[in-house]
Amino acid sequence: MRYISMEQAEPGMIVGKSIYNEQGVTLVNYRVTLTDKLISRMKEKGLMGLYVEDSLSDDIRIEELISDELEVKAAQALRKMDIDAALDVAGEITDELSMNGEISVNLVSLRTNSDYTYKHSVNVAVLSVLTGMGIGLKKPMLKELAASGLLHDIGKINIPLETLEKAGPLTEEEYELIKKHSEFGYEKIKDDITISSKTKMGVFMHHENVDGTGYPMGLRGDQIYMFAKIIHIADVYDAITSERTYKKAQTPNEAIEFLMKNAGNMFQPEYVKAFITYIPVYPKGRNVILSDGNVAVVVENRQHNTLYPVIRLLSDGTTIDLSEHEDPSLYITGFKPL
Repeated sequence: MRYISMEQAEPGMIVGKSIYNEQGVTLVNYRVTLTDKLISRMKEKGLMGLYVEDSLSDDIRIEELISDELEVKAAQALRKMDIDAALDVAGEITDELSMNGEISVNLVSLRTNSDYTYKHSVNVAVLSVLTGMGIGLKKPMLKELAASGLLHDIGKINIPLETLEKAGPLTEEEYELIKKHSEFGYEKIKDDITISSKTKMGVFMHHENVDGTGYPMGLRGDQIYMFAKIIHIADVYDAITSERTYKKAQTPNEAIEFLMKNAGNMFQPEYVKAFITYIPVYPKGRNVILSDGNVAVVVENRQHNTLYPVIRLLSDGTTIDLSEHEDPSLYITGFKPL
Protein backbone atom coordinates (compact mmCIF):
# COMPACT_ATOMS: atom_id res chain seq x y z
CA MET A 1 0.00 0.00 0.00
CA ARG A 2 1.04 3.63 -0.38
CA TYR A 3 -0.11 6.93 1.07
CA ILE A 4 -1.84 9.62 -0.99
CA SER A 5 -3.54 12.89 -0.12
CA MET A 6 -7.30 13.25 -0.35
CA GLU A 7 -6.74 15.52 -3.38
CA GLN A 8 -5.09 12.58 -5.17
CA ALA A 9 -7.89 10.15 -4.31
CA GLU A 10 -9.89 8.95 -7.30
CA PRO A 11 -12.98 6.74 -7.73
CA GLY A 12 -12.01 3.11 -8.26
CA MET A 13 -8.99 3.18 -5.95
CA ILE A 14 -8.89 0.47 -3.25
CA VAL A 15 -8.55 1.53 0.41
CA GLY A 16 -5.44 -0.11 1.88
CA LYS A 17 -6.01 0.63 5.56
CA SER A 18 -9.17 1.21 7.60
CA ILE A 19 -9.93 4.77 8.72
CA TYR A 20 -11.37 5.62 12.14
CA ASN A 21 -12.88 8.54 14.01
CA GLU A 22 -11.65 9.66 17.43
CA GLN A 23 -13.87 7.12 19.23
CA GLY A 24 -12.35 4.29 17.25
CA VAL A 25 -15.47 3.81 15.09
CA THR A 26 -14.64 2.71 11.55
CA LEU A 27 -15.40 5.39 8.95
CA VAL A 28 -14.04 3.55 5.92
CA ASN A 29 -13.18 -0.13 5.83
CA TYR A 30 -10.08 -1.76 4.41
CA ARG A 31 -10.51 -2.97 0.81
CA VAL A 32 -13.46 -0.67 0.06
CA THR A 33 -13.52 0.83 -3.45
CA LEU A 34 -13.57 4.63 -3.44
CA THR A 35 -16.48 6.50 -5.02
CA ASP A 36 -17.03 10.23 -5.58
CA LYS A 37 -19.54 10.24 -2.73
CA LEU A 38 -17.18 8.47 -0.33
CA ILE A 39 -14.28 10.78 -1.22
CA SER A 40 -16.45 13.85 -0.58
CA ARG A 41 -17.56 12.46 2.79
CA MET A 42 -13.95 11.75 3.82
CA LYS A 43 -12.95 15.32 2.92
CA GLU A 44 -15.87 16.69 4.96
CA LYS A 45 -14.59 14.72 7.97
CA GLY A 46 -11.27 16.56 7.72
CA LEU A 47 -9.17 13.58 6.60
CA MET A 48 -5.88 14.61 5.01
CA GLY A 49 -5.11 11.37 3.18
CA LEU A 50 -5.35 7.60 3.08
CA TYR A 51 -3.50 4.45 2.11
CA VAL A 52 -4.47 2.78 -1.16
CA GLU A 53 -3.49 -0.56 -2.66
CA ASP A 54 -2.34 -0.94 -6.24
CA SER A 55 -0.14 -3.25 -8.28
CA LEU A 56 2.99 -1.22 -7.49
CA SER A 57 2.52 -1.29 -3.73
CA ASP A 58 0.51 -4.41 -2.86
CA ASP A 59 3.51 -5.98 -1.12
CA ILE A 60 4.22 -2.93 1.09
CA ARG A 61 2.86 -3.54 4.57
CA ILE A 62 2.56 -0.69 7.06
CA GLU A 63 2.89 -2.32 10.47
CA GLU A 64 1.10 -0.87 13.46
CA LEU A 65 3.40 0.39 16.22
CA ILE A 66 0.61 -0.30 18.68
CA SER A 67 -2.80 -1.83 18.04
CA ASP A 68 -5.77 0.31 17.08
CA GLU A 69 -7.56 -0.99 20.17
CA LEU A 70 -4.77 0.20 22.45
CA GLU A 71 -4.62 3.60 20.76
CA VAL A 72 -8.37 4.07 21.29
CA LYS A 73 -8.03 2.90 24.90
CA ALA A 74 -5.28 5.47 25.51
CA ALA A 75 -7.31 8.29 23.94
CA GLN A 76 -10.35 7.41 26.04
CA ALA A 77 -8.29 7.40 29.25
CA LEU A 78 -6.91 10.85 28.44
CA ARG A 79 -10.28 12.22 27.36
CA LYS A 80 -11.80 11.12 30.67
CA MET A 81 -8.73 12.26 32.64
CA ASP A 82 -8.57 8.74 34.10
CA ILE A 83 -5.00 8.70 35.39
CA ASP A 84 -5.14 5.09 36.61
CA ALA A 85 -6.27 3.91 33.17
CA ALA A 86 -3.56 6.01 31.51
CA LEU A 87 -0.89 4.37 33.68
CA ASP A 88 -2.21 0.94 32.72
CA VAL A 89 -2.14 1.89 29.04
CA ALA A 90 1.45 3.14 29.40
CA GLY A 91 2.44 -0.35 30.52
CA GLU A 92 0.60 -1.95 27.60
CA ILE A 93 2.24 0.43 25.10
CA THR A 94 5.66 -0.54 26.45
CA ASP A 95 4.82 -4.24 26.31
CA GLU A 96 3.62 -4.06 22.70
CA LEU A 97 6.66 -2.08 21.53
CA SER A 98 9.03 -4.40 23.41
CA MET A 99 7.56 -7.45 21.64
CA ASN A 100 8.36 -6.04 18.20
CA GLY A 101 11.68 -6.69 16.53
CA GLU A 102 13.03 -4.09 14.12
CA ILE A 103 10.43 -1.34 14.10
CA SER A 104 9.51 0.80 11.11
CA VAL A 105 7.85 3.96 12.35
CA ASN A 106 5.12 5.62 10.34
CA LEU A 107 2.87 8.02 12.24
CA VAL A 108 0.62 9.11 9.38
CA SER A 109 -2.76 9.48 11.06
CA LEU A 110 -5.86 7.97 9.48
CA ARG A 111 -8.13 9.66 11.98
CA THR A 112 -10.15 12.85 11.95
CA ASN A 113 -8.50 16.10 12.99
CA SER A 114 -10.68 16.58 16.08
CA ASP A 115 -8.71 14.09 18.14
CA TYR A 116 -5.29 15.71 17.66
CA THR A 117 -4.54 16.25 21.36
CA TYR A 118 -5.07 12.60 22.25
CA LYS A 119 -3.40 11.21 19.11
CA HIS A 120 -0.44 13.51 19.75
CA SER A 121 -0.05 12.29 23.33
CA VAL A 122 -0.10 8.65 22.22
CA ASN A 123 2.47 9.39 19.49
CA VAL A 124 4.74 11.14 21.99
CA ALA A 125 4.51 8.18 24.37
CA VAL A 126 5.38 5.73 21.57
CA LEU A 127 8.26 7.80 20.20
CA SER A 128 9.62 8.37 23.71
CA VAL A 129 9.62 4.64 24.47
CA LEU A 130 11.40 3.88 21.18
CA THR A 131 14.05 6.48 22.04
CA GLY A 132 14.35 5.04 25.54
CA MET A 133 14.89 1.60 24.01
CA GLY A 134 17.56 3.14 21.80
CA ILE A 135 19.55 4.38 24.80
CA GLY A 136 19.12 1.09 26.66
CA LEU A 137 16.49 1.85 29.30
CA LYS A 138 15.00 -1.21 31.02
CA LYS A 139 11.28 -2.01 30.87
CA PRO A 140 10.31 -0.56 34.31
CA MET A 141 11.77 2.82 33.32
CA LEU A 142 10.27 2.57 29.84
CA LYS A 143 6.81 2.20 31.40
CA GLU A 144 7.38 5.31 33.53
CA LEU A 145 8.60 7.12 30.42
CA ALA A 146 5.50 6.03 28.48
CA ALA A 147 3.29 7.35 31.28
CA SER A 148 5.13 10.67 31.20
CA GLY A 149 4.68 10.90 27.44
CA LEU A 150 0.97 10.13 27.67
CA LEU A 151 0.43 12.72 30.40
CA HIS A 152 2.79 15.44 29.17
CA ASP A 153 0.03 17.71 27.82
CA ILE A 154 -2.74 17.12 30.37
CA GLY A 155 -2.29 20.68 31.62
CA LYS A 156 -3.77 21.95 28.36
CA ILE A 157 -7.21 21.14 29.75
CA ASN A 158 -6.82 24.40 31.71
CA ILE A 159 -6.38 26.43 28.53
CA PRO A 160 -9.37 27.56 26.39
CA LEU A 161 -9.70 25.57 23.16
CA GLU A 162 -10.01 28.78 21.14
CA THR A 163 -6.53 29.73 22.34
CA LEU A 164 -5.02 26.30 21.64
CA GLU A 165 -6.58 26.18 18.15
CA LYS A 166 -6.20 29.86 17.25
CA ALA A 167 -5.47 30.18 13.52
CA GLY A 168 -3.79 33.61 13.75
CA PRO A 169 -0.83 34.87 15.77
CA LEU A 170 -1.09 34.53 19.55
CA THR A 171 -1.06 37.60 21.74
CA GLU A 172 1.71 37.80 24.31
CA GLU A 173 -0.83 36.96 27.04
CA GLU A 174 -2.13 33.91 25.12
CA TYR A 175 1.40 32.62 24.52
CA GLU A 176 2.31 33.01 28.19
CA LEU A 177 -0.84 31.11 29.16
CA ILE A 178 -0.03 28.22 26.80
CA LYS A 179 3.50 28.08 28.22
CA LYS A 180 1.99 27.31 31.62
CA HIS A 181 0.51 23.99 30.50
CA SER A 182 3.48 21.98 31.79
CA GLU A 183 3.04 23.57 35.23
CA PHE A 184 -0.72 22.97 35.13
CA GLY A 185 -0.09 19.32 34.24
CA TYR A 186 2.39 18.87 37.06
CA GLU A 187 -0.10 20.38 39.54
CA LYS A 188 -2.67 17.77 38.51
CA ILE A 189 -0.40 14.81 39.27
CA LYS A 190 2.14 16.00 41.85
CA ASP A 191 0.26 14.55 44.85
CA ASP A 192 -0.65 11.23 43.19
CA ILE A 193 1.47 8.60 44.94
CA THR A 194 0.81 6.05 42.17
CA ILE A 195 2.85 8.18 39.74
CA SER A 196 6.63 8.10 40.02
CA SER A 197 8.68 11.24 40.50
CA LYS A 198 10.43 10.45 37.19
CA THR A 199 7.11 10.57 35.36
CA LYS A 200 6.15 13.81 37.10
CA MET A 201 9.45 15.49 36.20
CA GLY A 202 8.98 14.50 32.56
CA VAL A 203 5.62 16.28 32.52
CA PHE A 204 6.94 19.35 34.35
CA MET A 205 10.17 19.85 32.36
CA HIS A 206 9.32 18.73 28.82
CA HIS A 207 9.72 22.25 27.38
CA GLU A 208 13.11 22.95 28.95
CA ASN A 209 15.98 23.39 26.48
CA VAL A 210 19.45 22.07 27.25
CA ASP A 211 20.93 25.54 26.68
CA GLY A 212 18.67 27.10 29.33
CA THR A 213 16.29 28.95 26.99
CA GLY A 214 13.22 26.78 27.68
CA TYR A 215 10.41 26.98 30.22
CA PRO A 216 8.99 26.96 32.87
CA MET A 217 12.23 27.37 34.85
CA GLY A 218 14.96 27.95 32.28
CA LEU A 219 16.88 24.86 33.38
CA ARG A 220 19.92 23.67 31.43
CA GLY A 221 21.93 20.52 30.84
CA ASP A 222 21.93 18.03 33.70
CA GLN A 223 19.35 20.10 35.61
CA ILE A 224 16.74 18.71 33.20
CA TYR A 225 15.55 15.19 33.94
CA MET A 226 16.19 12.53 31.27
CA PHE A 227 12.49 11.80 30.60
CA ALA A 228 11.83 15.47 29.85
CA LYS A 229 14.70 15.60 27.35
CA ILE A 230 13.36 12.55 25.53
CA ILE A 231 9.74 13.75 25.54
CA HIS A 232 10.85 17.17 24.26
CA ILE A 233 12.29 15.56 21.12
CA ALA A 234 9.23 13.35 20.53
CA ASP A 235 6.85 16.25 21.20
CA VAL A 236 8.53 18.59 18.71
CA TYR A 237 8.85 15.90 16.02
CA ASP A 238 5.16 14.98 16.20
CA ALA A 239 4.06 18.63 16.31
CA ILE A 240 6.13 19.50 13.22
CA THR A 241 4.78 16.56 11.21
CA SER A 242 1.11 17.11 12.19
CA GLU A 243 -1.48 19.15 10.31
CA ARG A 244 -3.11 21.80 12.50
CA THR A 245 -5.67 24.53 11.96
CA TYR A 246 -2.90 27.12 12.16
CA LYS A 247 -0.14 25.37 10.17
CA LYS A 248 0.61 22.83 7.46
CA ALA A 249 2.29 19.56 8.33
CA GLN A 250 5.97 19.37 7.46
CA THR A 251 7.63 16.19 6.22
CA PRO A 252 9.48 13.73 8.47
CA ASN A 253 12.81 14.66 6.89
CA GLU A 254 12.18 18.36 7.63
CA ALA A 255 11.36 17.47 11.25
CA ILE A 256 14.51 15.38 11.61
CA GLU A 257 16.60 18.18 10.07
CA PHE A 258 15.15 20.53 12.71
CA LEU A 259 16.06 18.12 15.52
CA MET A 260 19.60 17.68 14.22
CA LYS A 261 20.08 21.42 13.69
CA ASN A 262 19.00 22.12 17.27
CA ALA A 263 20.87 19.27 18.97
CA GLY A 264 22.94 20.88 21.70
CA ASN A 265 20.68 23.93 21.88
CA MET A 266 17.15 22.68 22.43
CA PHE A 267 17.84 18.95 22.54
CA GLN A 268 20.28 16.48 24.10
CA PRO A 269 22.50 15.37 21.17
CA GLU A 270 22.81 11.68 22.10
CA TYR A 271 19.02 11.40 22.50
CA VAL A 272 18.51 12.97 19.07
CA LYS A 273 20.92 10.36 17.67
CA ALA A 274 18.94 7.55 19.32
CA PHE A 275 15.68 9.04 18.04
CA ILE A 276 16.73 9.23 14.40
CA THR A 277 18.01 5.65 14.52
CA TYR A 278 14.39 4.50 14.94
CA ILE A 279 12.50 7.18 13.03
CA PRO A 280 12.93 6.83 9.25
CA VAL A 281 13.48 9.98 7.24
CA TYR A 282 11.32 8.51 4.46
CA PRO A 283 8.57 6.25 5.88
CA LYS A 284 7.26 3.23 4.01
CA GLY A 285 4.42 3.85 1.60
CA ARG A 286 5.30 7.50 0.94
CA ASN A 287 6.01 8.79 -2.55
CA VAL A 288 9.43 10.42 -3.00
CA ILE A 289 11.28 12.27 -5.75
CA LEU A 290 14.68 10.96 -6.89
CA SER A 291 17.69 12.95 -8.03
CA ASP A 292 17.03 11.89 -11.64
CA GLY A 293 13.48 13.25 -11.50
CA ASN A 294 11.69 9.91 -11.16
CA VAL A 295 8.97 9.37 -8.56
CA ALA A 296 9.11 6.25 -6.38
CA VAL A 297 7.34 4.73 -3.40
CA VAL A 298 9.33 3.70 -0.32
CA VAL A 299 9.16 -0.08 0.10
CA GLU A 300 11.40 -0.73 3.12
CA ASN A 301 13.72 1.10 5.49
CA ARG A 302 17.17 0.17 6.74
CA GLN A 303 17.67 0.95 10.41
CA HIS A 304 20.87 3.00 10.95
CA ASN A 305 20.76 3.97 7.26
CA THR A 306 17.40 5.67 6.91
CA LEU A 307 18.46 8.12 4.19
CA TYR A 308 18.79 5.23 1.71
CA PRO A 309 15.67 3.00 1.79
CA VAL A 310 14.46 0.42 -0.70
CA ILE A 311 12.28 2.21 -3.26
CA ARG A 312 10.14 1.25 -6.27
CA LEU A 313 9.81 3.42 -9.37
CA LEU A 314 6.20 4.32 -10.14
CA SER A 315 7.06 4.52 -13.85
CA ASP A 316 7.97 0.87 -14.41
CA GLY A 317 7.92 -0.94 -11.04
CA THR A 318 11.71 -1.35 -10.77
CA THR A 319 12.80 -1.93 -7.15
CA ILE A 320 16.08 -0.36 -6.02
CA ASP A 321 17.93 -0.62 -2.70
CA LEU A 322 19.52 2.82 -2.51
CA SER A 323 21.88 1.68 0.25
CA GLU A 324 23.50 -0.78 -2.19
CA HIS A 325 22.92 0.98 -5.51
CA GLU A 326 26.04 1.24 -7.65
CA ASP A 327 25.29 4.80 -8.75
CA PRO A 328 25.91 7.21 -5.82
CA SER A 329 24.33 10.05 -7.78
CA LEU A 330 20.90 8.44 -7.36
CA TYR A 331 19.30 9.52 -4.09
CA ILE A 332 16.07 10.92 -2.68
CA THR A 333 15.69 14.70 -2.92
CA GLY A 334 12.41 14.90 -0.99
CA PHE A 335 8.78 13.86 -0.83
CA LYS A 336 6.42 14.17 -3.76
CA PRO A 337 4.02 16.95 -2.66
CA LEU A 338 0.67 15.66 -1.43
